[in-house]
Amino acid sequence: MKYLKPIALIVLVIAAAVVLYVIMTKEIKADYVVEEGVLLSCETNATSLSVPSFIEGQQITKIGNRAFSNNSSLLNVKLPDGVTHIMKEAFFNCDKLREIDLSETVGFIEPEAFLNCPDLAKINVHFDNQILSSFNGVLFNSSYTYLKYFPTGYERVEFYVPTGTMIIEEKAFAHCLLENVFLPDTVIRIDNYAFEDCRNMKSITLPPRLNSLGQGAFIKCNKLTSITISDGVEIMDNVVGNDSFKQQYLTYGAGTYIKVSNDKWEFYKKAE
Repeated sequence: MKYLKPIALIVLVIAAAVVLYVIMTKEIKADYVVEEGVLLSCETNATSLSVPSFIEGQQITKIGNRAFSNNSSLLNVKLPDGVTHIMKEAFFNCDKLREIDLSETVGFIEPEAFLNCPDLAKINVHFDNQILSSFNGVLFNSSYTYLKYFPTGYERVEFYVPTGTMIIEEKAFAHCLLENVFLPDTVIRIDNYAFEDCRNMKSITLPPRLNSLGQGAFIKCNKLTSITISDGVEIMDNVVGNDSFKQQYLTYGAGTYIKVSNDKWEFYKKAE
């Protein structure tokens, strides 16, 4: 019995060494398909991946639709200089992706490029990028006037949009889990589907200078029961699922509106 503990310890050390060896010697693979500079697909078991600037003699200029879709290993991705576009659903269903680094040349990212990336918490932008920028992991244009994308894996329950932001772009907050979003007075436009499927949001106060509220801006926000809005806002159709909110607003104007059943909205009180 007196030899049992030393033997068990030796076995444990050997087992740990074997596991470490397997981890260190595991081959990291990345199989790319490229056509005319567009990265069409990437099959990889890497957790951290730096995409090369040239693949098969072609400079990569675009990350194509669903190029990295359904990857279950990637934690972070770094895109190279030369890439200018990230297309729709390029990282669709990368369910472990936490962070992405954008090079100085990336300038165009389609809405829902990161659809179904629940852990994505941070987007970094190279400091020499003249088109895009990042604030606490949230994607903006370079002048911080357009909020372009809010990562769905952001860990807080509320977010204060920085003063100076003027436009909330299409699907910018779509599918996020925030309970509260505070919009500064500088916001003048909220684009289509900007807050689509923000399932935890219960109320929203729209800024006084807002002049345009896009189609489906709050569609599928099932817990949303209160919207406060000022005068002079051009409201598109189906803002929250049907046109009852729009119809009420055209009748009563500025004030607070509440959801009374399903997608039916009614005027509640004038703004204070």
